Order: sequence, then structure tokens, then C-alpha cells
Amino acid sequence: MKTKLTRTLLLGLFFLWGTYPVWGQHMNEIVATKDPLKQLEKVLMSPVDYKQDTLTLQRNLKPILDLANKEHSVPLKWAYYMLMADGYSIAFDRVNPRTDHFFSLGEKLVFDNDYPILQMVGNVRHGSCYFTYRAVKEAFPYFLQAADLQKNIAPEKVPLIEMHYNFLARFYSFIGDNAKAVDYLKLALPFTEKLSRKQIDMTNSIAVYLRRDSLFDQSHTYFIQAMQTAKLAKDSVWIGIIAGNLADFEWEKGHKDKAMALVRQNIDLSLRYNELLDAMRANLILASMLIDQKQWLKAKEHVHSSMRLMEDKPYFLNFKRDAAKALSQIAKGMGQPDEELRQLHRFISYEDSLDKRNSNSEMQKISWKWEMERYEQAIKTAEDRRQQIKQTYQYVGVFLILIFVIVLLLINRTKNKIQIRSTLLEKEQLALTYEKQLVDQELLVLKDSLQEFTDTIKINDQTINRLRRELLEENKHAPESQTQIAKSLNMMLETHIMTDDRWMRFKNVFDKVHPNFLQRQKEIYPKLTENDLRLIALGKLELSNRSMSDLLGVSLEGIKKAKQRLKKKLDEMNSPS
Repeated sequence: MKTKLTRTLLLGLFFLWGTYPVWGQHMNEIVATKDPLKQLEKVLMSPVDYKQDTLTLQRNLKPILDLANKEHSVPLKWAYYMLMADGYSIAFDRVNPRTDHFFSLGEKLVFDNDYPILQMVGNVRHGSCYFTYRAVKEAFPYFLQAADLQKNIAPEKVPLIEMHYNFLARFYSFIGDNAKAVDYLKLALPFTEKLSRKQIDMTNSIAVYLRRDSLFDQSHTYFIQAMQTAKLAKDSVWIGIIAGNLADFEWEKGHKDKAMALVRQNIDLSLRYNELLDAMRANLILASMLIDQKQWLKAKEHVHSSMRLMEDKPYFLNFKRDAAKALSQIAKGMGQPDEELRQLHRFISYEDSLDKRNSNSEMQKISWKWEMERYEQAIKTAEDRRQQIKQTYQYVGVFLILIFVIVLLLINRTKNKIQIRSTLLEKEQLALTYEKQLVDQELLVLKDSLQEFTDTIKINDQTINRLRRELLEENKHAPESQTQIAKSLNMMLETHIMTDDRWMRFKNVFDKVHPNFLQRQKEIYPKLTENDLRLIALGKLELSNRSMSDLLGVSLEGIKKAKQRLKKKLDEMNSPS
């Protein structure tokens, strides 16, 4: 059996919950309200239905614009634009250029001033305006944009959340996304007034949407909750409506008498409070139950009662089809084949019309779902791109901050170093002065040592020469003492000759007295050998060929030839290639 939708589905975008005082008192209440959210809600609940009298609309809403300008309030000015858009759509009974103009002004205002909550609500209202006049295609992008913005918005900050989220729920249910409709209603439900019709209506709507998705247990729970609230609020109309919805569950459980009693209660209360649409549907449901019980006459009576409440509009085509089917079943039960055939023809005619309409509707819903998925994918891609750019900026920002911190640290460190260096500079200068004195003293000692070495060589040369002369003289006069003199001469030559070890010690002293002299010679003349360097060092000390000969253990002729070879080598290296 079909679950009846509540009256909410027939309410327009501009249905106002509650009554309003005269405009003067209403404006005084707005001005006196200090809480920004509550003040905005009072403004949004201002009456705008002046039929085609747009002058009265402008005159009555002008104080809101004046207040917004006086307080420099973006939300109040935005609310004024929303109300003007609503009023013009009512005046022309459609969405018109003036409607779109005021919606556009409001959307630009909150976008430029970064009010994402009001952007979301503005999109909901704009979409609902189109949806109210069944311009579903035009409404689609506004609801999708609103849904995307809603993801990042705290429900408690949304003005009139129960009304605006109800608009979203109705739209998504219409295109077949009942789960999303339930999500919006659940978000708004905690903010509705306790024991109010809004609370009952919203709870009942959640149950209806859950039942459409075959979530029967959850649906039944919300129907029971809605009934309890309606009874506590003593709202007879809603008690009747919800009783009719609960009748379906009782019938399925086999409690048929209880189910029919609940439907009769629904019919009585709906007629008493002039809820004719609900009474029409309830009569059809009761007729189907009576047909199941083979109570043909009572069933026929309720079918006719339902048909008297139907209008010649496309919305009632579905109910007319159900009525024709019920009458054909009754005629068959009562043995009236001609009447049964006539009603079957009516049923088939209605069914064909509905099939055509439903087929188009299903195709449209598929198209809408595809559009929704495509839009959501585009939103996701854009969001990913935005996050990537944001992350890049964050990385760059962090990098620049780190660079700045590092520069500061380096500057500070440099300052500290300069201070430390300036403090240590005097110590270093003193240390260098002291070290220079030590070096000078050491150099003086080395020079003395080198000079002493040179003098010793010269003295040794003189001694050696003397011994040689004595050897020659003794050789002439006393040959027997020649051996002893030769032995003394050889011992002196051995101690006098510069061995490799002595050369290294000599070179070490020489380098300290004449720093880098030999190294520069080696750099200038890379082909110089170690023997060449010895000749150069001894020449630097201005030793004679004889001294070099004795010191190096080479004949005098050998020294001369060695010097000639060295000179030739130096000349060759100096000559251009």
C-alpha cells in the first residue's frame, strides 16, 4: 500500500509558519533583537505575499533595507534581497527577471563579503523558488551548489535551518535521493521547536522517505515518534495523518481491524480540519482494505467519496487510476461484468498515461542523477585542485618563514661571531706577537746554527787541506808515518761527508732559515733532482767547490761537472719550448 505524503509536499517556498503582527510592531521586534542570528531569522520570516501589489511589497520591506544600511549589516541587506526576490515571484506567479535580479544581488553581496553560510542559504532559496514552480532543471545547479557548501557549515549557524533544510530534503526526494533527504532532515530536527507542527512534520517526513527506500523498521520507529509528539502537542490533524501511515504497518502485520480503524480515524480528522487531499487518499486506502474483506458496498462508497475530492489536474491522475482499479474489483466481486469491463478500460487508459509520464519522469531522474554526479565530480576535482594550490602556498609560506628565521639566526650568529672575534682579536694579536718573537728567536738560533755549520765546514776544509799537505810532505820525508796521517784524514772525511740523514737534518734547518727557497726552486724547475737541490742549497751558503767536494764526498772535478750540468738544465728549462 502507498504511504501518504504529508501536507508539507504541497506547501510552497513561501509558506510562513506562524502569524505576524502589523509591520510597525514587526520592525520594532527586529530592531530590539540583539542576537544577530535571531534577528536575521525574524527578518527572513517577514511577510512577502502581497499578490500582485509590488508597491506595497517595496514599501513594507524598505525599513529592512534602511536598517541594514544604517547598521552596515551584510546579512540584513542580503535578507532584504531574498525577500524581494520571493515577493516578485509571488506577484508574477513564476520566476521572473526581477526575481533573478534580487537573488543575484544577494548572492554577489555575500560572496564578495565571504559569508559561506548565507551563500548556501541563498542557493537553497533560489533553487526552491524554481522548484516551487516546477522549473526543476533550472533549480538543479542551485541545490547542488548549496549541498557542496553545506558540507563545511555547522548546522547551529544556519538561519531557519528547519525550513531551508526541508527545502533541500524535498528536492532530493523528488529526484529519487531519499537517503540524502533524510540526512538533511536529521540535521535540522534538533533545532525545531519542541511539540511544534514543524517537529511533527519533519519526523513524519523522515519516516516517509525511509519507507520509500524500504527501510521499514527505521520508518516505523519515526512514525511512532511522530505520533507521540502529535499526541503530546494535541494536534488532531497530525494524529489523523500519522494514524493513516501507521495503518499500513498494522495491515502488513495482520492486524486488519486495527489498521482500518486507524484509517477511519485519519478520514474523520482530515475532513474535520479540511485536510481534503489527505481525506481523499485515506478513502482510497480504506476502500482497498474493504475490498480485501469483500465488503463491496462499503468499499464502493469510500471510492466514490475519494473521487468527489479529486480535481482535474495531472497530480490526481495516479489516484484516478487507483479508483478505477478498485471499482473494477468491486464490480467483479458483485458479479457486474459490464461495469467491470468499463472500469478496466478506464484503468488501462489512466495506466497508459501514467506509464508515459512515469517513463519520462524516470528518464528525467536518471538525467538529473547523472548531472548531479557530474557536478559533484567537478566540485571534487576543483576542491582537490584548490587543496593542492593551498598546500603549495602553505609549503611556500613555511619555506619563506624558515628562510626568514634562518636569516635572522644567521644574522644573530654573525653578530655574535663578530663580537667574539673582536674580543678574541686582541688575544690573537698578542699570541701572534708572542709567537713571532719565538719564531724570530728560533730563526736567529737556526741562522747561528747554519752559520756555525758553514764555518765548521770551512774550518774542516782548512784542516783537510792541511792534512793533505802534511801527507804529501811526510810522504817525501817519512814514508812510515804516511799510514797514520792517511787514517786520520779518512776519519775526518767520513765525519765531514753529508749523508742522506745529515742532508735531511740540514735541509730542515735550511728551510727554516730560508723559508720555501728550495720548494720555489722545485716549482720553477720541476726536473730538479735531490742532488741538484743539494748543490743549490750549498751554493746559497756560498761554499767553495772544494768545500762542496769534501762535504758531498765527490771529487773537485765531479763538483764542477755537476754544476755545469745543473746550469745547463736550468738554461734548458728557462728557454721557450
